[in-house]
Amino acid sequence: MIRNIEQVRAKKAYGFVNEIKRDFQEENAKKYKSYVKKLPMLIKSNGLGAALSFALQKGKNDKDNAWGRLYNQINEWIRENKSFLLGDNPSDDLAAVVISRNSSEYRALTIEIISLLTWVRRFAEGLIEGEPDVD
Repeated sequence: MIRNIEQVRAKKAYGFVNEIKRDFQEENAKKYKSYVKKLPMLIKSNGLGAALSFALQKGKNDKDNAWGRLYNQINEWIRENKSFLLGDNPSDDLAAVVISRNSSEYRALTIEIISLLTWVRRFAEGLIEGEPDVD
């Protein structure tokens, strides 16, 4: 059975959120939920490169940090499903690759990441209860 891209995104997003529920303590899971809600607006207001750089800086490559995990999940999705948008050197860091793309590739990456985050947000809102105490 051939699945459309929305089904593939939804399945991956569901897996990402369940991974957070399994690996994170409740407060960090709530922070993740909050960040998933914020990131699309950061992308729209500041651009994809700036938003990814912000998430990377906040996450400091720490897999147990909500920003870091979100950044790594986006990176995983793009590398597995849209690697053709990454150009010649797919081993480079996602933020570095994004800012070096031409405008049409940059727009395509922006649309793809926002589409993924839409599904992640939906599942996070349904599967992670509450809001973080302090942001």
